Amino acid sequence: MNINIIYQEEVTDNGTFVTSAMLKSDTDLKKLEKDVSFTVNNKEINIRNVEEKSNSLIYYFEEMSELSVLSFDAEKFINNVSLPNILVQVKNYLPHIAAEYRKDPFLKDFAEKIIQTDKVQLSYSIYASGNKNVPRPLVLFLHGSGERGFYNGMPLLGNDVPKTLYTYAKEKENAVILVPQATWAPTLNGWFRKEFRAALFKLLKQITKEYNIDSKRIYLTGLSNGASTTWFLGANYPDLFAALVPCSGYVYEDGKKGYGEQGKGRYMLATSEEGQSLAQLPIWAFHAEDDPVVGVLGTKKAEEAIKNAGGKKLKVTIFPKGKVRPNPHASWAYAYNNPELLPWLFKQHK
Repeated sequence: MNINIIYQEEVTDNGTFVTSAMLKSDTDLKKLEKDVSFTVNNKEINIRNVEEKSNSLIYYFEEMSELSVLSFDAEKFINNVSLPNILVQVKNYLPHIAAEYRKDPFLKDFAEKIIQTDKVQLSYSIYASGNKNVPRPLVLFLHGSGERGFYNGMPLLGNDVPKTLYTYAKEKENAVILVPQATWAPTLNGWFRKEFRAALFKLLKQITKEYNIDSKRIYLTGLSNGASTTWFLGANYPDLFAALVPCSGYVYEDGKKGYGEQGKGRYMLATSEEGQSLAQLPIWAFHAEDDPVVGVLGTKKAEEAIKNAGGKKLKVTIFPKGKVRPNPHASWAYAYNNPELLPWLFKQHK
């Protein structure tokens, strides 16, 4: 018996996982459907459903941590690609197995590019839908510390925010999705580094011209380190952006006092000056009450400063304790599953 297997990777709320296996064989697998089983790291994989399609059987897996395509390096605080070692067995047979892993199909629609400044190289992924001859909105997405790296596409794999933006743009908007990547450094400073913020502005200027971007519809969103940078950029350059969507962040500023340990509930207080700048902008901020990585006070204090400045364009969603699971830091998973978020975002104009 010969069996060819295609393991399908899929980017989900919680990262990238192998979610199914498509089997083709020179033997009638339909008769053996219930005799096929899969294991990973000596654990049996639970099957959600089996579908017959084009002389193949597709086994859909229940999500489990062992099927993750990413492994987290706690020392460096970054994700790495590490494919799960999946084994297939067929009762009473010792088949010859040939297998391959296929990436989530949406990834092929993103171009991978690099720009250089006098100090750094900055890699980025970009997707454009619709007609270039018509000025288009731009969504700039800033990843968190776990997706730092260089030219490896990790910001598209760590969570499904870019995928959600891509799907919405492809189906409903004439838009450009821009996903840059900050390089790794021993400290969790990602987008806080001045040289990378300078590279961001160079990239933004280049993309605005090259892709015919509507300067009145540049949207900025980010998570964790990227969310804090979203707050920072909004406070310092309020005239540049049409709207902000920070998830699990605080209003960062160079040299400002931080409270709590970095990566363990850290946050910064928003100043009255920052509140006045941010009060000009439509903002929808998200955070979980029990976020252990970035303290929820980062968002609450930003809300307080903006309201004290008379801001009327702010929306804040704080998820109650126990709501955001399995990772209470990942408010973005719930934010971008809110069907009201992206229609709201794309309606914003300067």
